[in-house]
Amino acid sequence: NMAQSIDFASLAQGQLIATAGRADKGVRQAGFLVLWATKMPAVLVELDFICNPEAERFLGSDDGRQKCAQALFKAFADYRRLNART
Repeated sequence: NMAQSIDFASLAQGQLIATAGRADKGVRQAGFLVLWATKMPAVLVELDFICNPEAERFLGSDDGRQKCAQALFKAFADYRRLNART
């Protein structure tokens, strides 16, 4: 599932950049318990840092939240389309 998780994480990162206008902070692996030994692809998404006033305003706005939600939905739809069983 690691390869599938990385594939989805890359799609999510790309959509967060393209759709929500977020900075490219890359995709990283970490040993978080919630991601460990899952039986399906698993990704933990960090949208931004609210200690940054500009990021806090963006994430606190309806438009910012909508753009982030759209980006993650598009990434999921892309992942599903690319991995659909025929």
